[in-house]
Amino acid sequence: MLETYLVSVVMKSTILLAAGLLLLRCLRGQSAAIRHLVCLTALGSSAVVPALALWLPQWSYFVAIPTGTVAVLNPYRLGSAFHHWPAMLAMLWAVGAIALAIRAAGGWLILRRARRGSIHFLQGEAAEVRIGNVSTPLTCGVLKPLIILPRNAWEWDASRLRAVLLHESAHVLRQDCLAKHVAQVSRALLWWNPLARMMSARVDQEQERACDEAVLWAGVAPEDYARALLDTARECSSSLLLGCAMSSSSVLRARLEHLFVWRPEVRPATRRTALAIPLLLALMTCVSCAAKRMPQSQIMPGTNLVQYNARGAAPRLHK
Repeated sequence: MLETYLVSVVMKSTILLAAGLLLLRCLRGQSAAIRHLVCLTALGSSAVVPALALWLPQWSYFVAIPTGTVAVLNPYRLGSAFHHWPAMLAMLWAVGAIALAIRAAGGWLILRRARRGSIHFLQGEAAEVRIGNVSTPLTCGVLKPLIILPRNAWEWDASRLRAVLLHESAHVLRQDCLAKHVAQVSRALLWWNPLARMMSARVDQEQERACDEAVLWAGVAPEDYARALLDTARECSSSLLLGCAMSSSSVLRARLEHLFVWRPEVRPATRRTALAIPLLLALMTCVSCAAKRMPQSQIMPGTNLVQYNARGAAPRLHK
């Protein structure tokens, strides 16, 4: 039944996202790269729940009916009041997902046009660097990554150019373009879940922090890099479709604060960090494959239970 499928998807995806947010609290002292991986794993695993729920066991639910009522004799009447709402929710879900997919496609088309109109600037260690019609430095491309700088990059001094290229090269080496695609798909599928929106925001935040840490690890002083960020943010005019890691003053403030509280000793992973992601993946498997059951001890005396099963099966009466 459609309602069983929707209930299963909502509950399983919410549990996975909540587990991911809990892990983030446990990893506050670790590097941003580790936290980004946890965010992406939780968000991606939650996004595949709708597909897995099509053939894995679904969580059923029960309706308690007093013994001897007419409804017990004909349990099919129980679903008559809920005949239309699952289809309406499914349609609303699809409309939201399509709207976000269209928005992402629009950004991809604009980015593709900027890439085609760019010209060669230099050959970086991680990818080719070009000058294009963009307002902020960015990295694009999964198979053929490319770093695009704004036109005024010709006027940048050597220290600012080095800091920017280190940051964008870190995006290339970390495969962040692929991670952004995974986050966009997950965001489109789980747009209705506030936990998914929170996790999606953390994915972007931790991704930029991880690249900022890579710049600091390369030997750039925090004050010099902060100056480069401020200059770049001052020139960032639009972030609607292409995306901008400094789209608001609060985001920029958080990044600047992170630069001056970061310590090199947070990079080594501890045993707890090494276990965090496998445990999250194991939880994803268990939650996705589990089917909820009600213990006999929780059934109130004098009631019958009508169970709505997965796969559209007919309701069954439990005494």
